[in-house]
Amino acid sequence: MGTSTTAAAGTTFLLARHGATAHTAQGRLSGCTGANPPLSRVGREQARRLAAALRAAGGADVLACSPVLRARQTAEEVAAVLDLPLRVEDDLREIDFGDWEGLTPAEVDRRWPGEQAAWRRQSEQAPPGGESVEAVGDRVARVRERLAAEHPGARVLLVSHMYPVKLTVVDALAVPRVVMHRMHVDPTGLGEVRALPPGDPRGPWLVLRHNDAAHLRDAPQRVAPGTAPPPAP
Repeated sequence: MGTSTTAAAGTTFLLARHGATAHTAQGRLSGCTGANPPLSRVGREQARRLAAALRAAGGADVLACSPVLRARQTAEEVAAVLDLPLRVEDDLREIDFGDWEGLTPAEVDRRWPGEQAAWRRQSEQAPPGGESVEAVGDRVARVRERLAAEHPGARVLLVSHMYPVKLTVVDALAVPRVVMHRMHVDPTGLGEVRALPPGDPRGPWLVLRHNDAAHLRDAPQRVAPGTAPPPAP
């Protein structure tokens, strides 16, 4: 089940996925181990567009990112435009797909028949040699807890990956974390959640947006995300 991060009322988390890589274009599972591909040319352009969109929307007070190369490269583009120091948080890294790293979902199904479907049906199971959705959600929640305590009421931008972004939204909605498999995030898609005052009838968190990719509408090339298997039918 998802957990709710405690934060001072008004604390806002802006959630950005990294830009595209070669693995994104090829539909490969790209977690926190394995090839660690850099941003592609398309991914660099997406990162620049993300930075410009964030600046136009008022920027952020704090910028933290995953240590994984593609996320850090995206965050560096944003940090330069927003003139913010960059804080690297190891627990914002993407899920560890273990033995599935670098493979396409079809290749996983051929080599591990039925295991991918079973993994998608619940959040406690990990890919062989990898990490469960629950483990990812717990470590990302710890980062949010700490940053919210350190920067009450601030706008905190987290540049990470598909799983940390989706799990933050799922936790804000207080629904089971397995629901994240029914969600989609574009490269550099933006989400936003805000802490509400105690006693607010809507609950502790408000989801303001998910997968806002308006900054990519006129991009010369859109790349379909491929860092996670497609949703189950």
